[in-house]
Amino acid sequence: MKQLGWLVSAVALFAVLLAVQGWPALRDLNTTRESRLIDAPASGASLDGLQVAVELQIAAIAAQMPERAVVLVRLNMQVTPDARDAWKDCRVSLHNAAGEVWLPLTSASSDAAIKAIAPDRRNHGLCRLFARDPQTGTETVRADQLFLLPSDRLQQDLRLQISGIGTRPRALSFAVTPTVRQLP
Repeated sequence: MKQLGWLVSAVALFAVLLAVQGWPALRDLNTTRESRLIDAPASGASLDGLQVAVELQIAAIAAQMPERAVVLVRLNMQVTPDARDAWKDCRVSLHNAAGEVWLPLTSASSDAAIKAIAPDRRNHGLCRLFARDPQTGTETVRADQLFLLPSDRLQQDLRLQISGIGTRPRALSFAVTPTVRQLP
């Protein structure tokens, strides 16, 4: 009977430790996951005061590596001080129906790739909501996101998801159907 008491005590202690240690981990997981998607047209949608539109979608496939595609997505955002406070940051990712996820390239070589693919030959930088001037009110911010993915995935349903620390688990979700260019 004494052993049963120790066993019950050990199980109860284990349950308490699991709850104390596991609860913050579950809350962190919930705040980093984008589980409530808001379907948005390419012309734009708003979430917590931030108006986002997909301005440009281009995919490029080089003749040397036809199995890979580079996808450039240009965002146009109307950023207000309230939206900056609500969003806190900007996270962009590309998803397909099979659950595969691609994050934007952030290397130094991605700057040259964006300039080579973009029609205006400019790179507007990554999705950033920080004010360039503390006195700035509402401003229009453009952001260029470059993704590298297998070229056969271009025919699948691709979705661009955009969220911030303050909006998760909610996120804007845009259908992506890029114009494909073959590079020499």
